[in-house]
Amino acid sequence: MKLGISSRALWGISLPVMAATIHEAVIDVANTAFLARYGINELGAIALGDSIYDLTSCAALGLSDGIQIIVARRAGQGRAKDIGRVVNQGLWLVSLVSALLCLVILTLSPLLTPLLVESRDVRAAVDDFLGIIAFAVFFRSANFALGGFYIGIARARVLVWAAAILAVCNIMLDYLLIFGHLGLPRLGIRGAAIASLGSEIVVFVFLAGVAVASRELRAYRLFRREPWRPPLVLALLRVSSPVALEALLEAAHWLAFFSIVQQLGEQALGAANIVQECYALLAIPIEGFAEATCTTVSNVIGQGRAGRIGLVLRRATASTYALVLPLAALTLAWPEPMLAIFTPDEAMRAAAADSLRVLALGMLAVAPGILLCAAIAGTGDTRVTLIVRLVLAIVALFFTWIVALELELPFAFIWLGEAVGWLVCMGPAYAWLRRGEWQKLRL
Repeated sequence: MKLGISSRALWGISLPVMAATIHEAVIDVANTAFLARYGINELGAIALGDSIYDLTSCAALGLSDGIQIIVARRAGQGRAKDIGRVVNQGLWLVSLVSALLCLVILTLSPLLTPLLVESRDVRAAVDDFLGIIAFAVFFRSANFALGGFYIGIARARVLVWAAAILAVCNIMLDYLLIFGHLGLPRLGIRGAAIASLGSEIVVFVFLAGVAVASRELRAYRLFRREPWRPPLVLALLRVSSPVALEALLEAAHWLAFFSIVQQLGEQALGAANIVQECYALLAIPIEGFAEATCTTVSNVIGQGRAGRIGLVLRRATASTYALVLPLAALTLAWPEPMLAIFTPDEAMRAAAADSLRVLALGMLAVAPGILLCAAIAGTGDTRVTLIVRLVLAIVALFFTWIVALELELPFAFIWLGEAVGWLVCMGPAYAWLRRGEWQKLRL
């Protein structure tokens, strides 16, 4: 299955992926919006709890990206029979990793939270959340893996329905379980965790069901017991390991960010959580085109047309700005409507408004940086993207520390850290891509 490199082809992959990105965003938005109306301790706790949960999902996320990259490469090479083998081996690896991660959350999180959270009430809420959400790792990891398969074969439209199902299930369960409607117990943050778990289970059943029911997808021979194939497993691990470390680094980045902010007080932590959720919404178009860029770059290399990588990246960047620029302009002019999604508290919205404006302006630098990393990942040299993300995290966190705790500048200035980090990283990353060192790799 050979992909085109036109702007229309990129939009064809990225639009469904944007809808699928709601897979993450809807859960976070719904949890934050409902818990903001439940209590300030729960609002701060969900930021830290989600950051810890995201840390444990990094290995599975890395494997899903490895599956996507190799599946797209095999599709470009016209090796359809090998696609199912990649997915089956990947799912076995994901299952093993998920069991380990669940145990890690249940055993280590009670030891970790006292080191990160000063408030006893916030700490108790974080522990309640993690004690339940740990069991969602199995289904979330499998959903990541299946999502990588669908994107790799350019069937991302399946993920649109998955995102819609996830949104409906999560919002309904949040409403019922957090506040205790229809005679159900009022569970607060534990209700948010149960809602997330239930939603992941429903989406897994849907994604697996589509693969089983579709005649076209049955040709890939998914969900078959196969012997371990060491060369394939090693290829998956070689591509996935840096991506997993990259996701771990990004999650640790946000966890460290919130740990710095919580030293400014509970209101600052709550406002930071809301602004970070707005960031997730604004980044949906960027993430959509990033996935399209990664898949298309890997596919065109498989076709033997590596010289078109620069054209793919330029078209993806132009298309991304076509969506990001209007969103950034609206947010700069009127941040209140987006903030009102998360909290009815006028003081909280006022505290977050200037921060959101600064963040929206910074997205102009964030967008090309993320797309550049996606193109590098598509070449298969995910070690370089890991290095880029490491430099980004160091620069951004150092900037946040200096601004918030040393210079004690206004709260809004800390949100310049992401843009500053990407501006530092983009030049060296683009120079590496132009040198073509990735051509030495064999997937």
